[in-house]
Amino acid sequence: MKEMEEKDISRELATKIEIPKEIREAIYTKLFKNLIIAISIFIYFIFLNLGYMRLTSSVFESDLHVFAGILIVSTVILFEIAYRKNSDELALHGIELFILSVITLFLPYAYFHKDFITMTLYSFSAMYIAIYYVIKCMIIYTKEVKKYKNGLSDIKEILEGDEDESYLDEKSKRKFSSKEVKKEKGE
Repeated sequence: MKEMEEKDISRELATKIEIPKEIREAIYTKLFKNLIIAISIFIYFIFLNLGYMRLTSSVFESDLHVFAGILIVSTVILFEIAYRKNSDELALHGIELFILSVITLFLPYAYFHKDFITMTLYSFSAMYIAIYYVIKCMIIYTKEVKKYKNGLSDIKEILEGDEDESYLDEKSKRKFSSKEVKKEKGE
């Protein structure tokens, strides 16, 4: 019963903790970067759909191949930068860019060689990516807030200060010294 009350109190305190302005701005900056990426991808797909409607099929297909090539080269460069900086965030952006390049690579097949349903599914790729980025932003926000709230715990500081201290008191240390052990044995 007492444990349940303690958990309820800790939940109430966790929800009432206000995040400082600097940390909130850092979180919002991460979210804003992802929002800009999502908007850029959305605009990219709008232009692809407009190109499909306005350009001839051969020109549109060659444009898609050029875009896919540029995206794949950009993906490789981004992976190299992420590897050199040892950045998980850049690696994740590289994976996202790779998926976008694969979608772009298969768009001519979807638009010109498949039925209406496949073409419709591919044309809604921007919506799928937008949903992905919304979920990603929610996960980033939740993860960063949790990381901040877990960092507030002073247990880590207490444990760091106690590492140098021994749990044995002076009497116990003296008792186990070699001279006293010999005396107790009668030697």
